[in-house]
Amino acid sequence: MAGKSQWGEHAREQILEKLSIGKSLREICSAEGTPSESLVRKWVMQDEDFGAQYARAREAGMEALADEILQIADSQEGDILKTEDGRELVNHDAIQRAKLRVDTRKWIMSKIAPKKYGDRLDLNHSGSIDTMSDTAVDARLAYLLGKAGVAPVAGGEGEAEETKPAGDL
Repeated sequence: MAGKSQWGEHAREQILEKLSIGKSLREICSAEGTPSESLVRKWVMQDEDFGAQYARAREAGMEALADEILQIADSQEGDILKTEDGRELVNHDAIQRAKLRVDTRKWIMSKIAPKKYGDRLDLNHSGSIDTMSDTAVDARLAYLLGKAGVAPVAGGEGEAEETKPAGDL
């Protein structure tokens, strides 16, 4: 396979290991002395064994990102600033940055592994569906057609309204 002998198994193992701890493929491949991102994606598509290993590494990476989310959310580092006179001020920028970091990881996880981390959609019907008998449907249809002036209506209900030709306004 193209590129396999040039990089060898060690390079592949390093990529898989870094993916499994939550690093992005772009970050991994931007380091000097590593294969390009497009080459790694080509390996995934052409080599079934590597593709399966890649998928497992990505799954493990999602677990690592989940752990990272907890760590970010639980950390209070930088949330409070102390002034020279000893007052404590809330650092809203640090809190917003932490929120952005958490939200970004959640979004990535929901896109890469939607079955596990995506939003759950409740597609269950909770109302009721009323059914009509064929006779009732026929009666309703006849009534509506009579109102539209298309057909006579039984029982005198829904008299057809007089229509004028298009030219007579």
